[in-house]
Amino acid sequence: MSVEDPIADALVGESAYERLQAERHSLFRQSLARKLTWQSYLLFSLAALYPALAVLPEPVRRAYLPESIGFATPKVAFVGLVGVSLVALTGLGHAAVGVWRLRLGRTMNETQAREVLNAEAVCSLLGFFTGGFATAMVHAFVLLGFGGVNAVKGYVAVGGGNPFAQAGLGVSVVDVSVLALVFAVCLLVLAAVLSVEASVRGFDREP
Repeated sequence: MSVEDPIADALVGESAYERLQAERHSLFRQSLARKLTWQSYLLFSLAALYPALAVLPEPVRRAYLPESIGFATPKVAFVGLVGVSLVALTGLGHAAVGVWRLRLGRTMNETQAREVLNAEAVCSLLGFFTGGFATAMVHAFVLLGFGGVNAVKGYVAVGGGNPFAQAGLGVSVVDVSVLALVFAVCLLVLAAVLSVEASVRGFDREP
């Protein structure tokens, strides 16, 4: 039975892994290289936090942010750090699963296949759902800022916390942007390495 997961076709073919993969109902049947690439895109978007806040309307910056925006510690920066942490760590988890798959290759038995699939599922769920939600919140808060001071005040008036208030948690805007950029590049490199390694080992398709 053939499935659409490239690493299943490349590494195990008609195997315990492929059978278990086909039996599972999952939104994440993409290759690990593709998942890593998507996660790198999420991180690149979080890396844009610094320049995005730097070009907020002047009334918003003057009302809520210090002159040195890069070293400001607004609540939105903390949310951004949560997003970076979730996406980066689960991305590294995906890479580890890829190495695991490559190492086991066609010798993977059913127990190992189940462990691999469980690990991949956890990384995908946390990375794309939880990490993706945190990333979306960051972008929503930034867009709120572009709505002007009245939009921020309106959000606070209906019970929302001011995302630009200084949180005092020691997480600066530049910290989030730099970390996001570094991990985004790392995940892109890991995606390429997994694909190349599969090719070197004689597999037809990327992991």
